[in-house]
Amino acid sequence: MLRRILSIFGYLLVALAIVGFTVGLVAYGNDYTYDFKTHRIIQKGHVIIDSLPGGIVVTADGRVLGKRTPYQAAYSIGDHIFRLEKDGFWPWEKKLMVTAGRVALADYVIMVPKKPVVTELDAKTQITAQTISKDHRHLAYVVGGTDAAVYTLDLGNKKLVKLYSAKPAVAASEGVAPVGAEVLHDVAWSDDASHLLIVSEVGGVLTHRLAAAGGGEPVNLTQTYGFNFNGLHFSGSNWRQMYWVSPDGLRRLDMDAAAVSGVLADKVSQFWVQPDRVLYVQQTDLGRSLWSLDSRGKRQQVISALVESDSYSVALSRYNNEDELAVVPAKTGVATLYSGIFSDTPVAKVVAQGIVSVSFSPKNGRFLALNSAAGSSVYDLERSTLEHSFVLYPAPAARGTLSAVTWFDDEHLLSNRDGELYWSDFDGTNQVDLGRGYGVLPAYGDADTRGVIVFRPTDTGVRVLQLQIR
Repeated sequence: MLRRILSIFGYLLVALAIVGFTVGLVAYGNDYTYDFKTHRIIQKGHVIIDSLPGGIVVTADGRVLGKRTPYQAAYSIGDHIFRLEKDGFWPWEKKLMVTAGRVALADYVIMVPKKPVVTELDAKTQITAQTISKDHRHLAYVVGGTDAAVYTLDLGNKKLVKLYSAKPAVAASEGVAPVGAEVLHDVAWSDDASHLLIVSEVGGVLTHRLAAAGGGEPVNLTQTYGFNFNGLHFSGSNWRQMYWVSPDGLRRLDMDAAAVSGVLADKVSQFWVQPDRVLYVQQTDLGRSLWSLDSRGKRQQVISALVESDSYSVALSRYNNEDELAVVPAKTGVATLYSGIFSDTPVAKVVAQGIVSVSFSPKNGRFLALNSAAGSSVYDLERSTLEHSFVLYPAPAARGTLSAVTWFDDEHLLSNRDGELYWSDFDGTNQVDLGRGYGVLPAYGDADTRGVIVFRPTDTGVRVLQLQIR
């Protein structure tokens, strides 16, 4: 009998030990620990840091840990400063806020080399306009001067193509009036990078041409259809369809049907092409309003009353399964973010003032860059939602006037300040000077986000360069 009681008692002890061990393991996995100072069980937060290149020693709060990236560990609640250093690279340092039961994630660290490998892609006497394809695999630019032309550059195989040359002036002859030389103004890619729009001017008259990226003589749209296509843009989903605002209103040019549509919306002052729709500003008797026209032809009023302004900066993205729309009237510079804009109950909130333009991070839509002459502040949609607060990273103090901003990837920005190019994290930290830029032209990340495409001035013109970042 005693033996049976001892046996049962032993089983109970083993069971309690297993339960205790399991509870302890779960608690440890959720960053619970015993604080010997307060004699309480507390929950910590978790920090994860990863970098390119990897294997970099981590310093936390001034203490070298002897650990390398990728790195993760539990930390007490509050702010902690982490630093990564490696010979030949600019140091990275960030203050991470640790919250109980949550992960402070910094898996986006890119260590920028102090002397990046530089590849010259092209050199010209002057570049007056440029554009990069949506996939960042193709560059196109307008070259001015005596040999004015449009060039395309495949950033993968580095193939350079002279796509179109400006028409020379034609002298007067018997019964024929003289024709001035063609001046090239602008170039734009279709979303699939299969075609380009080329804008030029002859004798004060604008001409729009449609060119295939593979070559061949471009189609003179102005001559073929007899319209002034000023402001013509490719559709977001189909290069065969293009939109512009005629004196009568918003219209569409359809290359498959070889026809121009009737007026899709009248009294339109501005529009923006999105992947699946067109957004446009319409003047009504009650004022200006913002509308959406989707690919099926469905019209929807998005904002019934816009602040009166001659122009607006608009950006549309999707984050956490909700459509997010940012609008900035040029007259006021007040940036308003509309969440769930196409739902029955959109929510609007003012996020910044003194803003000129806005853009979302390209893939995840988490960050909204709010650009002004002073710099770029960034609104964090994820942290603002999780923390039920307003998380705005202010523009870093820097010299010069901001003239161009682009996203390198979802966590890094490239900016041009008075002709000087800079790299930074989304929150403005870890800024690196990338050298001189060409005028106000922006820099771009390439398709695999391994390099930065820059236009570098020289004594005789401009070089197109690729800086190898990682």
